Order: sequence, then C-alpha cells, then structure tokens
Amino acid sequence: MKVIITGIGKLGEYLVYQLVDEDLDITIIDRDFSNKKDIISNYDVNYVEGNALDPDVLIEAGIKDTDLIISVLEKDEQNIMCSLIAKKLGAKHTIARIRTPEYSNLIDLLKDELNLSMIINPDLMTASSIARTLNIPSAIDSTTFLKDKIEMITIKVKKSSPLSKISVHYLLKNNDFNVIICAIERNGKTIIPRGSTKLLENDKIYIIATHENISKVLKFLKLKSEKIKNVMIAGGSSLAVYLTKIISKIGMNVKIIEINKERCKELCCILPNATIVNGDVSDQDVLYEEGIEEADAFISLTSIDEENIVCSMFAHGLNVPKVITKVNHIKLNGVIEKSQIDIAIAPHKIAANQIVKYVRAMVFSGGSSCEAVYDHDDIFEMLEFRILKDFKKVNTKLSDLKLKEGILIGAIQRKKDIIFPTGKDMIKEDDIVIVVNASHKIKDINDILE
Repeated sequence: MKVIITGIGKLGEYLVYQLVDEDLDITIIDRDFSNKKDIISNYDVNYVEGNALDPDVLIEAGIKDTDLIISVLEKDEQNIMCSLIAKKLGAKHTIARIRTPEYSNLIDLLKDELNLSMIINPDLMTASSIARTLNIPSAIDSTTFLKDKIEMITIKVKKSSPLSKISVHYLLKNNDFNVIICAIERNGKTIIPRGSTKLLENDKIYIIATHENISKVLKFLKLKSEKIKNVMIAGGSSLAVYLTKIISKIGMNVKIIEINKERCKELCCILPNATIVNGDVSDQDVLYEEGIEEADAFISLTSIDEENIVCSMFAHGLNVPKVITKVNHIKLNGVIEKSQIDIAIAPHKIAANQIVKYVRAMVFSGGSSCEAVYDHDDIFEMLEFRILKDFKKVNTKLSDLKLKEGILIGAIQRKKDIIFPTGKDMIKEDDIVIVVNASHKIKDINDILE
C-alpha cells in the first residue's frame, strides 16, 4: 500500500514514526528537509523536496498510483487544496487536517463536497479527550472503546489506597464490579498483569469496564466524585476555544488567561460565557490573583511546552485537584515523568492514532480487520479487531489459547453484549475483540498467538 504524507511538522513526523513499521510504501513531501535529517536517515521512507500543491511535485512522488495521501501542511486551505489536486491526479483516498474553529461546523459539508475520506482536527479531538477526563475527576485519563460502550480509565495508586499491596485476583474476587485491569505502568515500564500480580504504591493502573462498573470502582476506592465546576485555562489557543465550548455546555465555569491583548478581545466575542483575563500565566502573582487556589482544574494550553510544564508544576504544588498539561514535543516524556505531572496530552498523538486506525482498516480490509487503535505514549496499545473466519482459534476457550507474552484479551463485544472474559470464554466469528499489546508488532489478529 502506497502512502504519501505532505508536511513534516509535529504531526507529520509522528505519523512517519507510527506508520513506518506497518510495511507501507511511504513517501514524504516537504519544502525543506534540512532540519529533518533524522527522519531521512532513520526511517525507510522516500522523500521529495518541493511544494505539495505543485502537481509536478505530486506526480514525482507517485500520486497517480497512491492509495492514500495525508495532508498535514501548515494551513487548512493548503490541506484542502492539496487533497483536491491529489484526488484529481489519481489518489484513491485523502485525509486532510483542518484546525480552524470557524470551519468546525462545516466538517461534514467539506468532507462530502470535496470527496475527502477523513478530516482530522487535532485540537477538537484533544478538547473532547480533555472534557472526558474532566468528567471523571478522580481519573488521570479516560478513553472509550466499542463505540463508547466501554471505558478505560487510568488511576494512580496512592499510599492510602485500598488497591495498595493487593493482588489483581483478590481485588476482582472480593468485589461486585466486573472489570479488567489491562495494564500497569510501574517505573516507566508496562506490565500486563496476571491474577497474582500485586498493585503497588505509585502504580498507574488501566481499568476497562462499562460506565456502570467504573462508577462502582470509584466508589470502592473512595475517590472524589464531585463534579468539576471551576476550570482555569492558561493560553487562549484554538484548543482552548474548543474545550471551553464543550465544558461550558455541561455547566463548568471557565476562566482563560491569555497574554495577547488582541487575542483576548477575540476570545470575548467567541466565548461570551467564559471569563477572559489579559495576563501572563508565567507570573505567579497573576495566577494567585485570578484564584488558582480555588480552581478545581488547571489546564495549561500555551504554545510553549516549558511554560506549560512549569505552570502545571506550580498548580500541582498548590494541590489543584486536576492538572492537565499540553506538550508538543515527543521527547519530553522523561521530563514530565520527573515533574510528577499525571496528565499530559499531545494533540499530534491523538490525531495520529485516528489516522493509524484508518490506515490499518485499509490494510486489513481483506481479513479480520483492526477497526480502532489506541496508543498510550508508545508504552502499550489497544486494538479493536472484528473477528472473521481467518482467525485460527475461533470457538476456542481463552484458557486454551497460547497468547504471546505481553498480550491480553481485554473485552469482547458479541452483538449487544459486552463480555469481560475469563478462561472459560471463547472468541467467536463476528465478535469485536479488544487486544492489549505491550511488546509486539500486531498487524493481524493471528499475531497475538504464539
């Protein structure tokens, strides 16, 4: 399968990183590769230097026999134009990044009228992800699977937690909730747990359950369930606009602190229900004056990673219940871990996960297809597979399956039923199966088997 990626910014670079192991024929187009030598030297990709809006450049890149072009150039209009030209020249499928809030209400119209396969809006997707996390105040992170039928939350085990020093088997046997602990992050490493695995202080545990059982888990852990009311946002970016619109509708009070006076005027018009403050978030006095100590959540969304990290550390030090930090650079994970910031979000990663999901669905269209993928900071991934006749172990008890080390069956959807499996359950044709993978290259459902 031939794929062209135009524009090697943060999203384009991360897409190459994510897709290079998928056995694709990848070509990247950019005006200047002088600062991207690592991509050229470290990855098996082709590259063409030039303007991706120039038909001759697209033809040189092989657009006429391309299965998919992913346009992530700097401006929305460039991505729309690139997709249109590519389609006219023979590209079978097109994905365009469109970020401008003013276009958000036109996404479906643009997709249909321009015959785009997919439109990606990283800021809107990230805002939706943050909003889900704010809805579960006690969780570090939250994401949904199987079309929102089940949820995965991330919880940190504290010293006083009922989870500390008990085994997974003991937890599940002695409580009335039906959940799967699908992964444990400990000291930067991922453990796919067995029943005998003990939970320790400072572990990050990943729990899959229905929404009802998530509530039971939170009640058992005696974690705060009070709704977040007062949210302080650092930076008035497009992401801040999307997020404010979402959470204002569900009753949260939002205060945005933005350093640029002209941008503040724009925000006042765009977000009449929010409080807009012209100030410097790097000035602690400004944060004190605007009531950071009374905030239920502090979300740092400026364009500078270092500023986001420092402001979030400050909020964490003041015991703000929920602190969320935006980061743009892939290589800052170590810094974030040392800073004890629990929730860091990267829009380019969230967008890339959606694109990888689409690509894998194209690749696997002839067999048991991967219908969704969730990548957690490159530590583990969760994949949704629809089971067809090509799975070698259809109708075999899970206890009789020889799964590779680091693989777990997290959940099974069978028609309208959700199954959190035990060894007695089977995988049947037409099931949708959640696979947790911590250590292997999984391209096909049969890859989970030894």
